[in-house]
Amino acid sequence: MISILRNIPRFVSTTRFKTTLWYVFVFTLLELLLGVGVYFYLYKNLNESLDGSLLKQANAIKTVVLQKHIDIESFTPDSLFTNEEDLMWDIIYDAVALNRRNTFIQISRSGKIIFKSASLFQNQLSLPSGMERKQLFDFRDSTLSKSLIRCAVANEKKYQVIAAFPKEHIIETLDSLKNLYLFLAPIFLLISIFGGAIISANALSRIDRIIKKTEEITAQNLDQRIQGEEYHDEYGRLVRTMNKMIQRIKLSVDYMNQFSLSAAHELKTPLTILRGELEVSLKSTKTPETYKEILESNYEETLRLIKIVDNLFFIAKVDHTKIQLIKSEINAKQFLNQILRNLKILGKEKNISLSLECDEGLEIIIDKETMQQVITNLVDNAIKYGDENQTVLLVCTKEVNRIHISITNKGEGIPPEELPNIFNRFYRVENSRNRKTGGIGLGLSVVKSIVEWHDGNITVHSIPNGETTFIVSLPT
Repeated sequence: MISILRNIPRFVSTTRFKTTLWYVFVFTLLELLLGVGVYFYLYKNLNESLDGSLLKQANAIKTVVLQKHIDIESFTPDSLFTNEEDLMWDIIYDAVALNRRNTFIQISRSGKIIFKSASLFQNQLSLPSGMERKQLFDFRDSTLSKSLIRCAVANEKKYQVIAAFPKEHIIETLDSLKNLYLFLAPIFLLISIFGGAIISANALSRIDRIIKKTEEITAQNLDQRIQGEEYHDEYGRLVRTMNKMIQRIKLSVDYMNQFSLSAAHELKTPLTILRGELEVSLKSTKTPETYKEILESNYEETLRLIKIVDNLFFIAKVDHTKIQLIKSEINAKQFLNQILRNLKILGKEKNISLSLECDEGLEIIIDKETMQQVITNLVDNAIKYGDENQTVLLVCTKEVNRIHISITNKGEGIPPEELPNIFNRFYRVENSRNRKTGGIGLGLSVVKSIVEWHDGNITVHSIPNGETTFIVSLPT
């Protein structure tokens, strides 16, 4: 019992309960509006029908009386009519028989009542003050009826015809309708509750299946997918959206796993070398030349670590959109020449020269610091993976509204099947996995990110054992 009470707030907050509640509310509201509408429609029609009947009856009696040219003042009893009332009844019988609703009928001539229907008994219909000129009105007379009496008046010359009927039958009809409605209301309420519960249960059962399947999906089985994409309703769209989200999560998890493995592997190598060389140097006394070699090796490994960390830091800033480009217009030839002068020393070991072809006066709008990183990275790769005794060629040209900067080298090239993936993070071509040239596969990813931040694009063309060209295209 206590557990049931504790679960009540949780159940009340569920979508199933709220859906049922809304269904009951809407159904009850429609029922109420329908009942009120029928009630007032029937009330209006019954009153209009009664008014039409009374007016028709009063006018019919008035017409008959006028057409007969009755002279009540000279009336004398005879064998047919013993009194004036018998005469009037014979005259208006047909008119009265037209509508039996007119319980009360009274005819006056020059203010004198000359006929009353038997239903009036000893009473008479007295018009309330101010009602002489109205055709229809209500009045109350407790001696005739407990309810209001609807009255129709027809005046012509000296005659006044009053046809009246108590509104009791209208009230009884409406009361019967109200009682029927009050009787059916609880039944409709129960139907709406059960109907709402069934509808919400059926509608949300697919949600329950989606929730159950989602709970089964963990980081270890992200290949699984939620069933139901084939439906074209809201649930189908939800399933498709969730499956796409799971796919993105899987890519992120794969990315993080790849990052962890690649970063750990690449960071471990220089750290292991540093540790080994430091241990060797501490075990015994070395000559100054030996210490110098150890320090130089440690310096190279430190630079390698710094480069790895810098690339990781840049990728993190790109992912969180924290890169702020400060663009300015600079001379392309001067910019590229300065980069090549700084990189010439890298090509000496393999006797690789750097050459630039660029039109004079060509201006480009770039963020100098990040674009320098792009060109440096591409030229460094061209030297690393290029054959000895060759030339790395930089060409800068303008075409329509684009600036093209190409870097070309000669070497083993990139296999065609590898080309679509070389800009992916942590991706490395197999022949690049060595300590001398290998990284963790972030260099080209960083390059692509920077170029795209400049609203540009980068492409690559490579011939195995031939030329490889990277082309950076930037807007002017």
